[in-house]
Amino acid sequence: MSDPAERFASLTMLLEDPHGLTVEGQRADQPHEYLLVLSNQICNGLQRGLTICTEIDQMCGGSQ
Repeated sequence: MSDPAERFASLTMLLEDPHGLTVEGQRADQPHEYLLVLSNQICNGLQRGLTICTEIDQMCGGSQ
């Protein structure tokens, strides 16, 4: 397992991807199928983020 600071850096990098996806999804002319893909990618990123948050919490002696 890596250092909590390294995991936090990974978390902040991970958060950049969903931000880009949300910006792309704001276009009014997106087909519904594409919005579903974007939504799934955001959801997957958030789940990975939760995993990293849990790891950081455990490394730092938290209670999550």
